[in-house]
Amino acid sequence: MFKTIGVFGKFQDASVEAPVKALAQHLEQKGLRVKLGHTTAAEITRELPQELLHDAMHVDIDLAIVIGGDGTMLHVARKMADVQVPVVGVNRGRLGFLTDIPLNNMLSEIDQILRGEYSIEHRMMLDVTVRRGDEALYHQSALNDIVIGRHALEKLISWQVEVDQQFVTSARSDGVIIATPTGSTAYALSAGGAIMHPGTDVISMVPVSPHTLSNRPITLPASSVLSFTIHNRTENCAHVSSDGLIGYSLVGDETVEIKRSSHSVKLVHTRSYNYFAMLRAKLGWGSEQETR
Repeated sequence: MFKTIGVFGKFQDASVEAPVKALAQHLEQKGLRVKLGHTTAAEITRELPQELLHDAMHVDIDLAIVIGGDGTMLHVARKMADVQVPVVGVNRGRLGFLTDIPLNNMLSEIDQILRGEYSIEHRMMLDVTVRRGDEALYHQSALNDIVIGRHALEKLISWQVEVDQQFVTSARSDGVIIATPTGSTAYALSAGGAIMHPGTDVISMVPVSPHTLSNRPITLPASSVLSFTIHNRTENCAHVSSDGLIGYSLVGDETVEIKRSSHSVKLVHTRSYNYFAMLRAKLGWGSEQETR
């Protein structure tokens, strides 16, 4: 049973004020304790009695509710994965792949969850570590994808990859995407990768604009450990990003290791959630009636 609820709104977006206040007041009227993400509270023009959740504080909530889009959801979900707090997303605009509760149904669908009418879906994550010799230079987790990409004015990246210490391929491209099933509908999809059902335990490796067209996406077991080396030898020749956030600039003498994370994201869905219906709505696929 959920007793303490964390509410998080889209970063630096004052339009979250009305739905955040409505949700917080609704939850408090039910006798629940409410905590606001501190960046969300900064966008509220009038003081609220709720406690604030700062990044450095111990997370002592039972459920995180995110009001925003998939970007906000990714940010909060990564933090909640470390402490295994379930997350549910409320979408403020266009339908999201991760935020599946429409804003106009927010209170009624949150009430369903509070009554226990929900399911929890575990979404796998990835860990990336950049090493130089035995020294770890950078470490981060991602729910969608890890990308090794070229800087805007740089030439193609020359890279090679081993999977479980076995050489796979070398290539020249704008970059390479390593995606979870969740991330298969993000950047990897636009680069020609396949959509992977979130219930599958796989990792997708998708080259971005490869110089040789025979370099195609490949799907690997989720237990795989991928090790990339970059042959370019110039400062800032490439960068490593996690869920779209650039985290480390490469100079070419590093090894980038990517593997399944020991943590997972716990997504909460109401009973009306349907993955394939979401795909049809988001991607504009035809309805069942159109095929008859």
